[in-house]
Amino acid sequence: MTLKAPAAPLILLAPSEEKAPGGKLGALAEDPAQRWVRDRLVDLVVHGSADAQRRAFEVKDAALDRAKEEALALRHRVPLRPALERYAGVAFQALDAASLEPGLWRQVFVLSNLRGLVRGDEPVPPYKVKLAGLPGLKAHWQRHLGPALADLPPGPVWELLPQDAAALLKGWTRPRHTIEILDPQGRAVSHWSKLYRGRVARWLLQHGQGDPAKVRRGRIEGAAWEGWSENGSGGKTLRLILAGTTP
Repeated sequence: MTLKAPAAPLILLAPSEEKAPGGKLGALAEDPAQRWVRDRLVDLVVHGSADAQRRAFEVKDAALDRAKEEALALRHRVPLRPALERYAGVAFQALDAASLEPGLWRQVFVLSNLRGLVRGDEPVPPYKVKLAGLPGLKAHWQRHLGPALADLPPGPVWELLPQDAAALLKGWTRPRHTIEILDPQGRAVSHWSKLYRGRVARWLLQHGQGDPAKVRRGRIEGAAWEGWSENGSGGKTLRLILAGTTP
């Protein structure tokens, strides 16, 4: 009898503030939910107050000017790069997608504030917008992520998200696994959490393994798995204990 291979794990990540520049110029396809965000972002730049713009982008001076230029550019052809190239923050540096097989990129999904649920190989333009900075944005994605989440392929889901991004999944009933990242004293870690979410995501992809019982036997650089429990999403929460205060 031939044993069936386990389904490949699916990984949910939050977007990063840092984004790689450039890309290949192209038309950005959009559905009504994505158009809603683009229209309001453009309207904010054209008609919004300076205070409202600073809240939405949470930058100032030259960085604010660049954010506004990127928002206005969304009305036209824009530079596009795959999501796992565009997002360049700490978690994505640890994931190091460029060194992975390109097919693995299709197992990663990013909760983009601009585009909703974006697969790792799907195009993303340069942009900046805070989830809590644009009025109605968080509630909008809570209402409209459902169809995209329902279309996710089979496989164990690993929700490697901070609390604010995880709130976008409210009402989604598919079972999924999560992690807690703790220091040696058992306290929740914030400073290094992005780095370790990226490292866990990389391990899952490299090993093609999403079964929590097997994941917790794996080795994560600078940390060790220590226990698990049921979570409120129909899956397991694994506890990752850092070896020290720094990676």
